[in-house]
Amino acid sequence: MKLSLVASLLVCSLMALSTTVVAHEHGGAEHKHDHQHGTDKHDGHEHDDELVALGAHVHGHAVLTLVLEGNEMQLAFQSAAQSIVGFEHKPSTAEQKQEVAAAIAVFNQGDWFSFNNDANCELAMAEASTDLTEPQANEGHADFYANYQLLCQRPARLNELKLRIFELLPALEHMDIQWIINGQQGASQAALSSSTVRFQ
Repeated sequence: MKLSLVASLLVCSLMALSTTVVAHEHGGAEHKHDHQHGTDKHDGHEHDDELVALGAHVHGHAVLTLVLEGNEMQLAFQSAAQSIVGFEHKPSTAEQKQEVAAAIAVFNQGDWFSFNNDANCELAMAEASTDLTEPQANEGHADFYANYQLLCQRPARLNELKLRIFELLPALEHMDIQWIINGQQGASQAALSSSTVRFQ
């Protein structure tokens, strides 16, 4: 299953779950940005991946979308860079560059989430990136992205997602989770105090 197929499925199925106005706090002022879904352009950069384009750039907040079709699962994570490494400008010191590289490495490992064991889901692909490594990073509103593909041997038994990301990233306060599991869709929120999501 190609990512573009999953992205199209999400855009069609989650329109009611996503918002088009994004509130972003920056320098004590609040800015609102209208997002066009599809190719997402704001502040001079584009994201063609519609899975992550559904997200909102809000400090302390992340979005995770999950699509399971058959035994193939796609996950897409998006969060403001401020919530991940503590800044949104192009890294200028060796320490900042190391923080960005370390964050990408953690997301590429894909061990900050897990599913109930009896679904037997194994990570097949992980790809993390950030706007902080792009030439226009100093324009602000930089995000982190991570896309995953998993294969589940017993997808019918998938009923729980556990998140350890809040322990790793203290600045991340909550996450919106949207899912489509074999045609059924739902949404939930998670935080450090409620880091287990059950699919019903």
